[in-house]
Amino acid sequence: MRMRKYVFNIIKLTIVLMLLVLPLFSIMPTRGQGKVSWEVSGNAVDVTIDNINVQIVGQTGISSISIGGVTIVSAIGLAPFAPGWQWVGATWYYGEVLETPTVEPIEGGIRVRTHARFPPGCGQYFEFVGIYTIYDTGMIIANYTITAYDNTDIQDILLYVIFPVNLVAGKMINIAYGGTTSGVLIPPKYKGFMISSGSFVAAYLSLPQGDIIIVTLDPPTLSYEISDTRAWGGGNIEFKGHLASAGTVLKGTEYKVSLIIYPHTKGTQFTSSFVELFNYLGTLEGEIKSMKSLRYEFRTPMGAKLFKKCEEEFNLAKSAFSKGDVEGAYAHAQNALKLLQDTRRVERNWRITLYILIPGVIELAIILLVVRTAIRKSRSIEST
Repeated sequence: MRMRKYVFNIIKLTIVLMLLVLPLFSIMPTRGQGKVSWEVSGNAVDVTIDNINVQIVGQTGISSISIGGVTIVSAIGLAPFAPGWQWVGATWYYGEVLETPTVEPIEGGIRVRTHARFPPGCGQYFEFVGIYTIYDTGMIIANYTITAYDNTDIQDILLYVIFPVNLVAGKMINIAYGGTTSGVLIPPKYKGFMISSGSFVAAYLSLPQGDIIIVTLDPPTLSYEISDTRAWGGGNIEFKGHLASAGTVLKGTEYKVSLIIYPHTKGTQFTSSFVELFNYLGTLEGEIKSMKSLRYEFRTPMGAKLFKKCEEEFNLAKSAFSKGDVEGAYAHAQNALKLLQDTRRVERNWRITLYILIPGVIELAIILLVVRTAIRKSRSIEST
C-alpha cells in the first residue's frame, strides 16, 4: 500500500514537471540578465542590474526598488512595535549604523552586509544584521537576523514590503499558499484600512514596469496582512509579515527571516513559472525526505547509490533556483525526479524478487523434493 502511494506521488510529480517545462521554452533566458554594478555612498549601497536599481541602507533595510526609473517598491525592512502597537521606527530609515555596509563580489553577483541597532533611548533594544546576496539575474536573497541586546517588551516585529499606492491601486497582489494561488485586489479608491490577511509562501505583483516576487524561505510560511495607509492620508500599500508574539523578549533572543526578492522584466509567464517551480521543488523535497526517512528499507547498493545522486541533483536544483536560474533549476529537478523514479524501480524489482520469485522458487524446490522423496519411496516399495 505504501509503495502504491509513493508510485502515485512520483507519477503526479512527473506530470507537474512536464507542465512546468512548456512555458519555460517561451520565456526569456535567465542565465545572466546583466552584470551587477554598485556604488557605496556613506551608509548606503546603490545596486544596478540593467534597468533595475536597488537602494540598500546601513540601518538594514531596502529604501527603494525601481525598474526603468520608476519606484515599484518604496521600502523593505523590519519594524519592532512597543506594547500597544506603539510605533518606534523601521530599518529602512531609522537606527544607529554600527558598521559601514560592505560589498563582497561573489560568483555571479555580490553580497552586501549591513549592521545596525535601534538606539537604547527608544526602548526597543534590537540589533539588525542584513545580508543581501544579489545575482546577475536580478534575484535578491535577503537574510535578516534580529537580536535583542537587552530585555525588551514588544507587541510584535513586522516585516514590511511597501508599495506606492498610485502604482498598485487597481492591481492584483497574488498570494500563494498551500498549493493554491489567490488574488487580492488593491482598491482603486480607499475602502478600509485592512485589505486582506492570511498566510503566504509567495506573493507577486505584475505592473507595467515589470514584476516583483516575494518568497519566504525561512520560516517556510508567514502570516500576513495587507493594509492601506490612505486611511490617514498616506500614499502606500503595506504588505506585512508577522515575526513575533507580544511579550518580553529576553536579551540574546534571535529572530531570523530569509526572503527571495525578485524584481524582473521577463513577463508574467516567467513569474508564474517561477512560483510554480518553487512549489514543485517543495513537493519534490517532501518526497525525497519521505524516502530518506525510509533508508533502512534500502536493500540494494544500486538503490542507495541512485538515491544519493538524486539528493545531489536536488541540491543543485535548489542552488540554481536561489540564483534565479529557472532553466538550470528545472534541468536538475528533472534529473532528480528521474533518479528518484529509478530508485523506486530498483527497490521495487528487488522486492518482487524477494517476495514473489524467490518464494516461488523455494516452493518449487520443496515440491520437487517431495516428488523425489515419493518416487524413491515408491521404488523402495516395488523392490521389496
